[in-house]
Amino acid sequence: MGWMDWLKRKPSKQLADGAQAGPVAAQDLYAPLRELIFADESLEGVARFVLQEEASGTQARPLWTRLAKVAAQVAQGQRRPAIEELYRLLDDEGEDARSCFQFWNYLRQLDEQPGPAVATRVLGLVIEHARQGGPEILSAYWDGTARMLPASGDFRMYTEPAPFMVAEVRRWLRVCKPLAEGVEPLKGPRPPPPSGSRGRITVLTPGGLRTREAEWDALWEDALCGPVLEMAGALSERLVAVLEQNGTWRSGVAPWPRRGGQYAGGSQVH
Repeated sequence: MGWMDWLKRKPSKQLADGAQAGPVAAQDLYAPLRELIFADESLEGVARFVLQEEASGTQARPLWTRLAKVAAQVAQGQRRPAIEELYRLLDDEGEDARSCFQFWNYLRQLDEQPGPAVATRVLGLVIEHARQGGPEILSAYWDGTARMLPASGDFRMYTEPAPFMVAEVRRWLRVCKPLAEGVEPLKGPRPPPPSGSRGRITVLTPGGLRTREAEWDALWEDALCGPVLEMAGALSERLVAVLEQNGTWRSGVAPWPRRGGQYAGGSQVH
């Protein structure tokens, strides 16, 4: 719950490839959740969160405490110790895909760059699409975790995947590799969510966020993005099926939208 309180939006007037952002809804109740999905919160924000937890008498997770220590080292100009601690965190926590991206994000800010083979490694995927005035989001990560937010607002997190789901998610995410290799990392702040009939695909890599945004149908026609959207449809169907089996997903909620705005299975979210 603490994350929901302190995370803030990072709006930008420029989108990837120079496109202009569309209007953003006045009330964006899911902005804090979306911030968590991208795993690019600042070191200063992590340190602030730890201070808030301690002030409230709550013991912060060791991971956050270690990141707060890194933030203090950076603030004191102790660049080399901060870098060494981040590499240790990669060794200790690297199985968590979101944390891995987070550590590399901080390392790049300290002028540490991953090698070519590591820079395009697919750590996660986020697909955003606007419909019925609200955001729809599908995200999946190399460790098998996933998040889904349909236009209905029925947000679900898949945080404890069975081994078979880890293998399946990794197989699907391999489809993102050509996109990760064919798009340069995003420069500057992450843009606000797409609006209207636009969509955005973002691949999380150690080299940064690799983003492509366009009209939804144009993304389907794109040689790099079309296969990713096709894969996302299969992935969302699988996630919905597993969640329905567990009784944690409302029956009838549709998986990810397909070409032309149609949904897998022909169902619609109302």
